[in-house]
Amino acid sequence: MRVVHFVCEAPPEIGGMGKAALREVSGLRARGIEAKLIAPEIQETTQEASFVKRLPFIWRIGNASTLNGWKEEAKKADVIHLHYPYYGTGEFMLLSSETLPPIVVTYHMDARASGYREILFRLERFFFQFAMLKRAKKILVSSFDYAKHSTVSKIFQRLPDRFVELPFGIDTHAFSPGPATRARFSVPNGVPCVLFVGGLDRAHAFKGIDILLHAVSMIPDAHVLLAGDGDLRPTYEEQARMLGIASRVHFLGKIDDVTLTDAYRTADVFAFPSTSSAEAFGLVALEAQACGTPVVASDLPGVRTVVKDGLTGFLVPVGDVERFADRIQQIATDTNLRARMSAEAVKHASGYSHDAHIDGLVRVYQDILR
Repeated sequence: MRVVHFVCEAPPEIGGMGKAALREVSGLRARGIEAKLIAPEIQETTQEASFVKRLPFIWRIGNASTLNGWKEEAKKADVIHLHYPYYGTGEFMLLSSETLPPIVVTYHMDARASGYREILFRLERFFFQFAMLKRAKKILVSSFDYAKHSTVSKIFQRLPDRFVELPFGIDTHAFSPGPATRARFSVPNGVPCVLFVGGLDRAHAFKGIDILLHAVSMIPDAHVLLAGDGDLRPTYEEQARMLGIASRVHFLGKIDDVTLTDAYRTADVFAFPSTSSAEAFGLVALEAQACGTPVVASDLPGVRTVVKDGLTGFLVPVGDVERFADRIQQIATDTNLRARMSAEAVKHASGYSHDAHIDGLVRVYQDILR
């Protein structure tokens, strides 16, 4: 079986879609499946896996691009796997579906933005989204909860048999409980430590870092680790200075997996303050729980399937800074509560293994090829 995945960006670029696609292709190849990942060319020089192929683009704005040569690569496959949204290439692919191998779509999230870009996104959804997605053989979603509340809800209602609920998986061996290493991150003992992991760029403005910084400013002595980077980092650095918490905010930048695991294990609480339906799941929230770290997250469709309110952490109303601060402080200062939530978090995350996700993916491919 030959499977070709198309995604709008891939590591080392920041973004959950690219990381998820790379993990899937790696997992498929470990099963002996001939899988390849296609993504746009990047200027950064880095050593990549042999199964990642970068195509030149005719144009690219942010994560939208039209790839030169995508059709030739697509026609080599038995199954095409499109990670959507992928504006500029996904439309051509789906509208050409009659001349291509069968297409599986992973619908990752609703594209959200501000200003003119949001207008363009809404026009695309209004005029094209249904016409395009109905051409996919299967549409994978991380949860039916998200599908029912996202912009694909009407398609989900009309074509429910087309959808497959397939939660993303994590490496439950790599992400596991372990000792805290506060000194490594310059966090004093005896103070609340909060961790955030995600992009600090305009494409990830919905991650709610401003909410987190305001919440931390309301918690005496709390330190926050921000793992990730992007063009909004100077804005957040200035915000931390304006809030008077610059000495308690640690910008870690891009970090490797070992450092990331140490950060998960060090934090008392993992923060997930996203603000819109552009957030659909929360792999990093699962990784944190696998390491035994309770989560405080926004009560969003999809996200609430990842965090069990009152058991593995707390869900709070979107944008409610005071509630976010209260819940962080409650977990960080109540050692008995944190211990109970930590144990429940590890148990909960164990049900989201990467192997189980790949099993489901293979079943989908086999089903459409029968």
